[in-house]
Amino acid sequence: MNRFSPDSLNIKTEGLKQVRLRVIDVPQKMVFKSAIGIRKSRKALIVELESTTGNIGYGECSCRPDPYYSHEFVDGAVLVLKEFIVPKLRQQATYSDLLNIHSHIRGWNFTKAAIEFAYNDLVRIETGKDLISHFYDTGIEKVPVGISLGIFTSAEELAEKANAALEEGYQRVKFKISPDYASEEILSALRDLSEFNVSLDANGSFSYDDFDRLEKFAELGYIIEQPFGPGAEYLHKKYKDQKRTPMLICLDEEVESYGNLLSYDLKIDQVNIKPGRIGGLFESLRMIDYCQEAGLDAWIGGMFETGIGRAQNLRIAALLANAKAHDLSPSSRYFERDVLKEPIVMDNGFIARTSFENVEVDIDTLEELTQELNIIDIL
Repeated sequence: MNRFSPDSLNIKTEGLKQVRLRVIDVPQKMVFKSAIGIRKSRKALIVELESTTGNIGYGECSCRPDPYYSHEFVDGAVLVLKEFIVPKLRQQATYSDLLNIHSHIRGWNFTKAAIEFAYNDLVRIETGKDLISHFYDTGIEKVPVGISLGIFTSAEELAEKANAALEEGYQRVKFKISPDYASEEILSALRDLSEFNVSLDANGSFSYDDFDRLEKFAELGYIIEQPFGPGAEYLHKKYKDQKRTPMLICLDEEVESYGNLLSYDLKIDQVNIKPGRIGGLFESLRMIDYCQEAGLDAWIGGMFETGIGRAQNLRIAALLANAKAHDLSPSSRYFERDVLKEPIVMDNGFIARTSFENVEVDIDTLEELTQELNIIDIL
């Protein structure tokens, strides 16, 4: 039997009692700009899953509040959980039961991931072992992390922010790019960073008409993450057929599932695995297993999660011992205050396991930031 068969997971809690769907809004330290848009705060859905023993597992839905990154958005995620997932949960549900409920819902990966992470967290609290330890030994003790720096209006600002990040020890510096960003001044500033681990992220903003501008970025020799939008694989082929400067490609939004990844047949250079985007922990572990077997570079990315989602992502990142960096900066980089009692901290570009392994949620802060709360009993 395939060791990643969802039918074999009889892991379970002491019993499920209640689900709380909590929508919070966390102020950011600074405005973040990408090709998708501008973000001034993090609106997030936190799933709280309480057992009959009173323990609580937490999961975070990392989709955006709008449907600009994917079709999912926070208010829609709340509705799908209330109407189609939580009512099907039983008090003695196993991990397999939960994954079976998910299998009947097309899409909504961020939503399904949120309740799976809450369930996994509850299993870990009550049994001392969770899905990760079911399949893997403990990962590395220190996770290397990079930083995503957004789009800047000047070459001077870009260089200033890059140098500051490198001085902090970040193991990779990633810049957001878009077609209207290919000025010679910006390209020159990026070129000056060639001795460092640099990557570019287009968030699918380039089209056929932008090939000339895209080629200017390709000439820098850096990995370009998601140059074209999801479903636009034909543009990868058209770009290559024109015999332009070869482009190193990392896929992000394009890969929504294990099957998506296999369909590319290793015609890419890297994959950014975002656990929420691909449907949760089980699918993340299955994808990691494939990448390791196939020799495909993979790393874990984030969606500006609070400490709840960030800690869960870091535990997955610890399984990828050969990754140079993950987009999982400490949340103190982005938020004035987090929802954890002890914040996740970075030391010279690395986050130690002791900082993310057994985090404790700050209930008072969570309640202060709450904008909406739905309470559902499990019958």
